[in-house]
Amino acid sequence: MTKAALKMKVIASLVLVFAGNAFADTYTNVPSGANANLPFAYFGNAANPSGDSPKVGEVFSLTSEATLSSFSFYAIGNISSSLQLNVAQWNPDTNALNQATNFVGPILLTTTGAADLTYNSTGGYTTISFDNLGLNLNSDIKYIAYLTSNDPTVTGIQLSRTQTAADTSGFGVGSAYLSNIPDNGWQLPFNGFLSLQYTAITAAVPEPESYAMLLVGLGLIGATVKRRKAIQS
Repeated sequence: MTKAALKMKVIASLVLVFAGNAFADTYTNVPSGANANLPFAYFGNAANPSGDSPKVGEVFSLTSEATLSSFSFYAIGNISSSLQLNVAQWNPDTNALNQATNFVGPILLTTTGAADLTYNSTGGYTTISFDNLGLNLNSDIKYIAYLTSNDPTVTGIQLSRTQTAADTSGFGVGSAYLSNIPDNGWQLPFNGFLSLQYTAITAAVPEPESYAMLLVGLGLIGATVKRRKAIQS
């Protein structure tokens, strides 16, 4: 094996190692599609009093440090509204599941691009997807991913939900919403027995050693290319 071939083999191995440290996990409680028969949260900007909440989302927690790369909710019917995804910490001072008064911390992420809306005519629901998030999250911290809209005409969006004794994905804690009743704040009904239906994709955060190995590999690639150019000239 020539030196050039050996170097390329080493580089390929380094890239594979790096990629192996960045594997993705998918968490979902809709393995067979959203359930259009279980509306729960009515999301929108209707004036009070109404059934709408201006902020509705899912509280979740990770067992290991990871990067949140994608999050999807499911709305009943065919919707075409302008929506944003926000992520913040849930009860940041105590990290408690549910308190007499729940609150969220500063927003860690707010999407600026349009959500990807995909209508399933057979199931009668719209998948609301937000991709390329790239938000690093810590383990054993409770977060909330919730929807908002800057469009004052958005109202009456019904988000699909599921009800189980525990979220089978191992990710979700329970659905939460900002009450439209003054001074009621954030609510997490049934202490987590009720979740919105969602799909979340996370990627493992690469170890510093993986980055170092990748940089070494890229350096070898540069050196190899430079040497080949010198030989050919």
